[in-house]
Amino acid sequence: MTTLVFLILPTLTRLMVPQDHVLPVYGCGTSCRVETEQLSLPERMDDAWIRLKVRRRTWINRCDWETKECVDEPASGRAGSPTTDVWLFADCKGEQFASSLRPDRSDALTQDVYWREGDAAGEPKFQTVAGNPFMQWAKLCPAEATEGIKFIDGIWERFRQKLKNLRRESTF
Repeated sequence: MTTLVFLILPTLTRLMVPQDHVLPVYGCGTSCRVETEQLSLPERMDDAWIRLKVRRRTWINRCDWETKECVDEPASGRAGSPTTDVWLFADCKGEQFASSLRPDRSDALTQDVYWREGDAAGEPKFQTVAGNPFMQWAKLCPAEATEGIKFIDGIWERFRQKLKNLRRESTF
């Protein structure tokens, strides 16, 4: 009986980790998506950054243009390993997001979550070409992300309004 408990306990623990602090799916280019599974609860590091461990699965949608059938396949080649366990980090006050293979952030790729230069300076970096660092950071720093979320919501609302106006104009 004791052996059975030790075999089942790790599986149950994994099932009990809530998925509240990760962006479940984000785009990584044309016909590419990354699914994220939260493996640990967030924890505050000594330098005030938040970290948590996740499993990322990268999928590529491949279509056969002759048969018109499409299938999702695990990524490989240029897209990297199909499944990788990584650590996500957020500096809520410093507005930075990082990912690393190591829990100490020593090999981390760190990004600002807002554009700092150019026409988009001050706007959240939520585009897939940038890896969507803002939305990943926002899941770990919801209070600090409020203004950025409002900005993104405004973009979608303006887009919906433009579509509505186009439909109305096309009926005249």
